[in-house]
Amino acid sequence: MATRYRVLGQKEPAANTDWDIYTVNGTKDAVISCITVANLDANNSATYRVSVRPDGATLTDDMYIAYNVQIDPASSVALNLGLTLNQNDVLTVRSSSGMVSFGVFGTEIDV
Repeated sequence: MATRYRVLGQKEPAANTDWDIYTVNGTKDAVISCITVANLDANNSATYRVSVRPDGATLTDDMYIAYNVQIDPASSVALNLGLTLNQNDVLTVRSSSGMVSFGVFGTEIDV
């Protein structure tokens, strides 16, 4: 069983748009060790959301792990969560500004 440590996704999505930043390949499981959120706007705060959709299910309120969390101007946060994801699970992000960047780092495991 091979294990790969890697950058799983990076994106600066458009404002108020859900973006599937990482989908677990059908032949793997994954552990998300860290999600970074960076507000690139030096003048305005923003909010962000992070959710996990098991097996690509339609997003519902119980899937959020962060919801409308405020991030100050020109700042960043690292969410060290250790999320375990199965085949076809989807990590979705969203922000109130098109100037928020997300990074997803973790491990993929062959199953």
